Amino acid sequence: MRNVRVFKWAVVIFAIVALYSAWKVLNSPIDQTIYKVEKVNSQITLYVTEGSAGATTGFVYQYYLVPSAVTRNNFLKGLGDKYWAFLSTSDGSAKIDISDLAIHLTVKGDVYSFNNGATYLTTIYLNASPF
Repeated sequence: MRNVRVFKWAVVIFAIVALYSAWKVLNSPIDQTIYKVEKVNSQITLYVTEGSAGATTGFVYQYYLVPSAVTRNNFLKGLGDKYWAFLSTSDGSAKIDISDLAIHLTVKGDVYSFNNGATYLTTIYLNASPF
């Protein structure tokens, strides 16, 4: 009988640890702050966020195209739900040149993801190199 009772407690403790771990994974540990804001035109604003997952990881810089009417607070609230990054990189000093309704990005470092979707109201050009 004693072994059954110990086994039940072990299952309960394991379940609690598993639920807590799942909750931590689903609530992303990445903390994003606004790093740069550039106006593309009267309809679109380019937001660059700096994300950190903790002291032992490097920063990740994510680029978003957002309607100009959206405030900074509403932008931060909508990350991951309404607004998705078109570029994720390790380069915090990427060169941004906006001209003729086009965005020219020069990135030196890792590019984790890039999406030049047709839904944007501008054209995005990416020049990337590892160093």
